[in-house]
Amino acid sequence: ELKTVGTAQSKDAALAVENKAKNRYSNVLPYDSSRVKLSVCGSPFDDYINANCIPGYNSRKEFIAAQGPLPVTVNEFWRMVWEKNVYTIVMLTKCNEMGRVKCEKYWPSGTNHFHNISVTTTSEIELESWTIRDFRIKNVKTAESRYVRQFHFTAWPDHGVPQTTEVLIDFRHLVREHMEQYSRHSPTVVHCSAGVGRTGTFIAIDHLIFQIERDSIVDIYGIVNDMRMHRPLMVQTEECVIIGHQNCLSDAR
Repeated sequence: ELKTVGTAQSKDAALAVENKAKNRYSNVLPYDSSRVKLSVCGSPFDDYINANCIPGYNSRKEFIAAQGPLPVTVNEFWRMVWEKNVYTIVMLTKCNEMGRVKCEKYWPSGTNHFHNISVTTTSEIELESWTIRDFRIKNVKTAESRYVRQFHFTAWPDHGVPQTTEVLIDFRHLVREHMEQYSRHSPTVVHCSAGVGRTGTFIAIDHLIFQIERDSIVDIYGIVNDMRMHRPLMVQTEECVIIGHQNCLSDAR
């Protein structure tokens, strides 16, 4: 039933020849109506990045669902983080899985410049199921700087979904704590490789847990339907829907 939801919407910016190399997968293209638009520096195509604004429980633009950066889009990724006042990044893929590159390592070991944005990794804490990194990002034109935290979930298996729900719930609570403190008035960027499967599952779980806690309802169909009106293929597989449901039930218990 959800297969065709939203698919009639235009994707003109994503289909432009000038933007073709900025898309990781040809079947995951952002809709024009909800795509994240960057500032235009010179070319009119400067505003493009493969990312969409996605509603959460608290706001209609609570999240940005994005593909994992490509080598040619790392600059745009950091420009998006800066321009959209992002303080929280959730990464749900390893850079390499099953011998395939899933996401460019877009953060430096020390300091690196990504066009006009300087990024410094100030700390990295590696735990069993996730890694937490802190970045200081600076606009070299204005000298303004701010801090961004990346939550990198590393326990998602290369194929399928996590076998247990507790780890993902704990991770979500950790992310949500940071969001409540720093990202109340700005979007949180969530990405995997394509920015639809694991990304959609994480956003759905966050939304659903709020629904249970505050409204005592569980509307997986409604939430997935809403997300798919903003970005294609969100919560990509049946397995992702099941893991979302299990996580919500576990958290409710």
